[in-house]
Amino acid sequence: MTTATTSAPTSHTVVSGHRDLPIVVLCVIGAGLSIASGAIHLHLWNEVYRHISNGHLNTLFLIQAILSFVGAAAVLAMRNILAVVATGALLIGTYIGYLITRYHGWFGFDPGKGIATTDAAWSMILEIVGTVVLLVTAALMVKRPSD
Repeated sequence: MTTATTSAPTSHTVVSGHRDLPIVVLCVIGAGLSIASGAIHLHLWNEVYRHISNGHLNTLFLIQAILSFVGAAAVLAMRNILAVVATGALLIGTYIGYLITRYHGWFGFDPGKGIATTDAAWSMILEIVGTVVLLVTAALMVKRPSD
């Protein structure tokens, strides 16, 4: 007498954590870039922007810093596509916000040339590279379902 055993197919969801080494390494790099962007925004908030209430930039800088740290923690802890895409969206959104503020002002706040600082340049670089790293990570996650 033979017994047929069937195993249910494993379901892969967008919330399952990936364990592949390349994805884990890219998650660590993306999270590190997000933390660096958040640290720069926290520094800028502490030094300059917490005193500027026009256009709510003081609040936006603090929120960006907090969300960067939370996003990095989510990417590291969960290693799933939702955390990766959300953190990448935060980074590219921050970059777009910088461009809008730099060239058009933000709700009545017009920084002129004063916003083009070394910290702003580093932040833009980190945000662009971080977004690219996280998008590549998301693409690999789609190609390689988790265990």
